[in-house]
Amino acid sequence: MMTKSVVLVLSDGGHLHDDTEDFLRRKGHDVITDPDSFGDAFAQDSHKIILIAYQDLEQGLECYNRVVAEFSLGCCPHYSVILCISKDASAAAELCLNQTVDNYFIVKPIYDMHRLALLVKQADDAVVHAEQQMALACIGEELVEHKRELDHFIISNIDKGVECQADTVNAFSAALNELTELIAGHYDHHLIIEHNNVAEQTRQLSDRKLRDISEWAETAKEGYNEINRLKMPDVSENKRNIALIGSDSKDTVSVQQTLFDCGYNPVVFANAREALPAMICRKPDLLLLDYEVSDLSALKVLAYMHKFNQLTDIPVILLTELRDKEILSACLKAGARDFIVTPADKETLCDKISKLLPDYQAQT
Repeated sequence: MMTKSVVLVLSDGGHLHDDTEDFLRRKGHDVITDPDSFGDAFAQDSHKIILIAYQDLEQGLECYNRVVAEFSLGCCPHYSVILCISKDASAAAELCLNQTVDNYFIVKPIYDMHRLALLVKQADDAVVHAEQQMALACIGEELVEHKRELDHFIISNIDKGVECQADTVNAFSAALNELTELIAGHYDHHLIIEHNNVAEQTRQLSDRKLRDISEWAETAKEGYNEINRLKMPDVSENKRNIALIGSDSKDTVSVQQTLFDCGYNPVVFANAREALPAMICRKPDLLLLDYEVSDLSALKVLAYMHKFNQLTDIPVILLTELRDKEILSACLKAGARDFIVTPADKETLCDKISKLLPDYQAQT
């Protein structure tokens, strides 16, 4: 069913031809000239076109602005036309250029009602287009929110392993099908668009998204298989496990021995790319992070740890030969809880670890 257009006339009686109202009605428009009926007209599901027919241009604009404010037309698609005499055409054109109104029509010296009817028809088409844009914008917002929820689902479930991948794909499918149904026939607003076309486009989008997520799932599966192929370090059930990501240096060997001597179980990784997935699978109690890690910067390691729920609460102590305050400050701001300038003596290392693990009494 086609939505009807309604023409609301704001007039002081000077610029409106006596036959205009009947002429526009014969063209299929509802014409309302009584201000007391404006409220009912704006409540209708119709395309709103406003004719401003005042001899005094400023007075007409004041009346129009009151109507816009009273009926909240700022967020309602409508089309406004000034009816003016030829001497006011320049001023009316300026109002159109600065988007105060949409168009103007010269009523004197010649009043061409057929030209006015054509202008009203063009106005009607413009309102239809604006409503379509608003409806599509709403759909776009739904899609953005939907994608945000799906992204959250993936981030929340990715660390559960391969078994969650099928659930992820099914979640995509179910949610996108629900959105398709919403757009196709259950949308709150009346859409001046072809629902079947939108539904088909959404199904195509769904298919593309499902293909994308299926490819992603296969990639993730390969990634988890790669993790399973890693040689996972042994963790202790009765000792605190201290992970150590270090460079190939004597300091790393020394720290490892010191941890063992202090009663901790050292879990040593040669690089960060090996350590991060392993720590997700087997969470250590604390991490000693060498600033000179070979494959990633310490700041990147801290940033990655912040992204994974399993790693965010692992206390990190930075090991560094540097005494640069800016570097140390940046690492502390990024999540490191403390730092030790290497080479570290046994007392300092054990003392700093025990402060971050207060409920554990290491053997000394």
